[in-house]
Amino acid sequence: MSAPHDTLLLVVADGVRPDVLQTAMDAGEMPRLAARAARGASTQVSSCFPSVTGPAYAPFLMGRFPGRIGLPGLRWFDRSRKTASWPSYARSYVGPEIRLLDDDLDLIPRTLLELATSSVAGSTLLGRGARGERHPGRGWLWAARAFLPHFRGDLNGWRRVEQQVVDRVLGHLRKDRPQFAVMTFLTPDKFAHAFGAQSAEVRRSLLDVDAFIGEAEDIAQRGGWASRLHVWLVADHGHADVTQHDELADAVRELGHRVLAHPKIFMRNPDVAVMVGGNAMAHVYVEPHHRTRPWWPSLADRWESLHDALLARESVDLAAVAINDHIVRVSHATRGSALITRDAAVQRWSYERVTGDPLGVGLDAASLSSSEAHDVCAQTDYPDAIVQLADVTPSLRGGDILLSASVGWDLRDKYEPTPHLSTHGALHREQMMVPLIVDNPPVGTPRRTADVMPSALVRLGLSVPDGLDGVSWIR
Repeated sequence: MSAPHDTLLLVVADGVRPDVLQTAMDAGEMPRLAARAARGASTQVSSCFPSVTGPAYAPFLMGRFPGRIGLPGLRWFDRSRKTASWPSYARSYVGPEIRLLDDDLDLIPRTLLELATSSVAGSTLLGRGARGERHPGRGWLWAARAFLPHFRGDLNGWRRVEQQVVDRVLGHLRKDRPQFAVMTFLTPDKFAHAFGAQSAEVRRSLLDVDAFIGEAEDIAQRGGWASRLHVWLVADHGHADVTQHDELADAVRELGHRVLAHPKIFMRNPDVAVMVGGNAMAHVYVEPHHRTRPWWPSLADRWESLHDALLARESVDLAAVAINDHIVRVSHATRGSALITRDAAVQRWSYERVTGDPLGVGLDAASLSSSEAHDVCAQTDYPDAIVQLADVTPSLRGGDILLSASVGWDLRDKYEPTPHLSTHGALHREQMMVPLIVDNPPVGTPRRTADVMPSALVRLGLSVPDGLDGVSWIR
């Protein structure tokens, strides 16, 4: 007899652009996913800033934006010295420290994996609530298997490891049918970096995604619970072609500063820490010896010149600084500056042009709801920028200067296993917009990846916690 509960299978196609996924479905390359989309909906939603793997998992697994729950970026500097360890006090989720991501999170918000009565997480960078054999792809054994393929740039070797994770997740669907399962396919992102987001290699990697969905459906059919299997697909970020790379850490060194930056993190007495992720965004921390988060007015007389020098670089599109915990100044080199204000008490946002319109909104907007703030930015090149900048820029672990790269650029020129032909992390549309496939028509309007988590809870008949950034599209 089949179990009485529904099962939601969330497939994460890491770094897959909406247009690439739609083209693959239209070409008949993903028949299982296309059939699910035909029954429900295929749409686009915005990710978070930074649009990078790891932090961008928080919205769809926790319903929250990453900055204020402890994940300001793929790399960040720990001013407090309480989380990251001596001697660098810098955190990077590229490599062995990925195992620490779950522990770095704010402990109060719960994940989907914790709220579901039984859950499995395959290769998710954020996996709190799924441990041991229920989190294949994580742990020392899996890290050992993935180490050489990752650092050699052996993408086919990485795919072989990923398929082992797929087998483990499918095994759980056969044996104990979890209420919630997530399977992350990281291969599309790796192929996109190496060959381009619209390359044939990325399209081939999507065949693995559809094959996995097909096997899960077959397992449910044989087990007698096919009608209670829901399959959704989402991505964490998009991708954009990159033709020019700026080694931001070297640029700051050339301005006369002692810089701590990965992989050169064993630097005594740095006066600037540069944390690049994606690689199209960066946190820049000044005076990192201070243990508490400063606000920009206390730094401006000493560091406005660095801010202006970085903003003047061709590689930098936007620079944001926190005036205090609820006001952010965002600037563009030629389009001027504006202030973003977040009223946390009533969850309202405002955008005020000061010397220009850096986000291209076209108007001043006051006391916007979350959905209104999203819609104001919807037609600009910076989807959801008002809300996202207000979240991460003043966060306790965020940098003093937050940078988003220009179109065609990223902010790292060295140390990658494969040269990057495509990038992500910035606020630009191609990097922020992601596909969303659901197999039941939504009642409301999905806007953000953060809407996935509360919608999943409603679909599974579970209570939705208070204080989420996402809103359910299922009533």
